[in-house]
Amino acid sequence: MKESRKTLIYVTAAIISFLIIPEIILRKVPNDNLARLSDFTSLGGLFSPFLSSMVFFAVSSILFGILVVYVVGKIYRALRALTREKH
Repeated sequence: MKESRKTLIYVTAAIISFLIIPEIILRKVPNDNLARLSDFTSLGGLFSPFLSSMVFFAVSSILFGILVVYVVGKIYRALRALTREKH
C-alpha cells in the first residue's frame, strides 16, 4: 500500500471515532441515562452537567480514537506483510 492510502485509513478511523461515535451516543442513549451520566461526571454539581458530559464524551472519543488507530496500524502492517510474502 502507498503512504497516501495509509494516511487515508488513519484519517477515516479518526473521523469515525471523533465525530460519529459521540453523535450516535447522544442520539441513541435515553435522556434519563444521559442525565445520570452528567450528574456523575459533574462531580455532584460542581461543574456544569452538560459541559462535563461533553468533556467526558470528548475524552472517551480521543481514547477510543487512539485505540482504533493502533489497531488499524496493526492490521495494516499484517496485510502489508502478507502481500510481501506473496511476491
